[in-house]
Amino acid sequence: MLEVPPPAELEPWTSRIGAEATLKLIERHGGTRLYIPKAPNQGCALAREIGLEAALTLAASWGGDWLRVPLARNWRVRLYRARGDSYPTIARKLGLTEKAVWGHLNAASMTRRQLDLFSPS
Repeated sequence: MLEVPPPAELEPWTSRIGAEATLKLIERHGGTRLYIPKAPNQGCALAREIGLEAALTLAASWGGDWLRVPLARNWRVRLYRARGDSYPTIARKLGLTEKAVWGHLNAASMTRRQLDLFSPS
């Protein structure tokens, strides 16, 4: 179960294969075009990456087509942080700066401001 729900832009993927398999696809192929085989089997790369059942499901909808796999960086930043990853770890995973990671998290109200040392409690 994912701690952060996927955005609506991923619905065509998540409604078919679920959020975890979608995340695996994005982590492996985000930002590229991916060929969906017409008849995947256990030995094909797609089935090894996301499981045969998910690969067959994608093939039923898009077999023989090339699909653009989104990067979904905003979702992934929030998801990885919810899972406990540090800013540097997230930055390395996504090819971002730590400042960019902070920006994504701040926009989602997922940052904590440093408390004022001299303010009354």
